[in-house]
Amino acid sequence: MWNRDRSVLLSSICTKVIIVLAIMLAIALPFICQGDFFKNRASIQEYNIVWLMPVYYAFCVPALVALFSLDRLLAAVRRNEVFTAGNVRWLRIISWCCLLAAAVLLVSSLVSVVFPVLAILAAFFGVVLRVVKNLFAAAVDLKTDNDFTI
Repeated sequence: MWNRDRSVLLSSICTKVIIVLAIMLAIALPFICQGDFFKNRASIQEYNIVWLMPVYYAFCVPALVALFSLDRLLAAVRRNEVFTAGNVRWLRIISWCCLLAAAVLLVSSLVSVVFPVLAILAAFFGVVLRVVKNLFAAAVDLKTDNDFTI
């Protein structure tokens, strides 16, 4: 039967798999860019293939920080530590990483027409996570007040 614990476990496994795939791609990207793999794909011109590596590596920094933070957040949820200041901090880090990734993608718009769309999506996720972070922060304040009430 599907329950909250299995859902959190699946999310944690998916997060770890994505971290490993992102790191593997970071290692393999120079070798992939040497061949004809990216030519005529995703509106990327041949002279722009070289620019994919710095864009990906600049994007990787906030993405990996967000993924590691998400993993820590999921670990706290597995321990039934939901409305805590630590989780608010993880959500804050993830939201700022999404906004930073959006900025990297927006600056990289000259490389491909796909990047502005991805920048808008990353910014949207960043804003949504800011709202969720604010809700969590309010819940932590209520929980703290409730803990001190007799």
